[in-house]
Amino acid sequence: MRATLNHSLFLITPPLLSLFMTSLGVTKFEIGFASTIASMIYGAGALLGGPLGDRIGEVKAIAVCLAMSGLPAPLMLLAGSANGFLVYTATLAFMAFWGSLYHPIANSFISKAFKIRVAEAMGFNGVGGTLGIILTPMIAWFLGTSFGWPSAFVFFGMLTVLLAIVFAKKTKRIENIDHSHTKISDILRLRGLRTVLVFNATIGLFMKGVELFFPTYLTGNRGIEPMWASIAYTLMLSTGVAGQWIGGKTASKVGSKKVVIVTMAGVCMSLLFLLFIPMHFIGAGMFIIVYGLSFYGHQPALNALTGFLTPNGQRGAVFGIYFFASFGVGSISQLMTGYLADVYGLQTAFYLLTAFAAGALLLSLKLPKEPEPK
Repeated sequence: MRATLNHSLFLITPPLLSLFMTSLGVTKFEIGFASTIASMIYGAGALLGGPLGDRIGEVKAIAVCLAMSGLPAPLMLLAGSANGFLVYTATLAFMAFWGSLYHPIANSFISKAFKIRVAEAMGFNGVGGTLGIILTPMIAWFLGTSFGWPSAFVFFGMLTVLLAIVFAKKTKRIENIDHSHTKISDILRLRGLRTVLVFNATIGLFMKGVELFFPTYLTGNRGIEPMWASIAYTLMLSTGVAGQWIGGKTASKVGSKKVVIVTMAGVCMSLLFLLFIPMHFIGAGMFIIVYGLSFYGHQPALNALTGFLTPNGQRGAVFGIYFFASFGVGSISQLMTGYLADVYGLQTAFYLLTAFAAGALLLSLKLPKEPEPK
């Protein structure tokens, strides 16, 4: 549930993108610019989240970041009433900063708590988070079209604050884990980690563009109604539930690197299906299934591999840099995709995303291996 609401705040914009553009009077490039700023902050904040969890404890840090990420959501009402794109951007950025603390803290905790079958544990955590967010696009679309787009932010923001309060009250015990003071500059010396970080940044380059523009691509380039585009986004997330579970289970048996290579090949195939299969509904349907299984399937494997490469006391800081690579560095693709979409169309923009996916596939071949699973 914690992962659910952390993600939900940032899955509201894609199904409502056309409504945002009309209400705020902005272009795809400007929406991409706002999303890039928020994503960069989301990534940069992860650099703080990891060390924070190492120092004060994961439970306390998670409660704080959840509450503070949801509190700014009502400011979207001001953005909606005043056609305030700057207010929208600033509010999104503030939510992104506090939301960014969550991922490195949670992944560090899991990698410390599970000594064996770490990928499987990561997969089950991902399944829980993805199960919760699969309805977000549909709920956001319903609220946005019925009561105005700011209402979707208010709804999910207040749910996040409520969860933080419940979590803080129910969880009294601080984890019995040694928390160390780690300098981020020391982490890049870890063997094999630099390759993982470059690879994760490349993943972010296609992930962030697909995440923001997929529903709009379906409506603008495939003639699919906005409601059905939001359903398609929901179906992709639903497929991701199976991807997380399969990826985690398989990585625990055959090794994380093999799973990452296969899933990156699947991502490339799915984008080719979307772009080049003449019957658009078939191409979109194959993309939803293959991308959902592949993209979400790589996550538990890569998370586990990163944990294996990192000493216990440094994992929070390492996962901070790890998520900065994907969410922060990778976020520039939203700006690039938005620009290409405005100038040349979304079809051309998705060619670029496919090229980034191909680059990730090549880099996956260079990843180090973790110790043989027991």
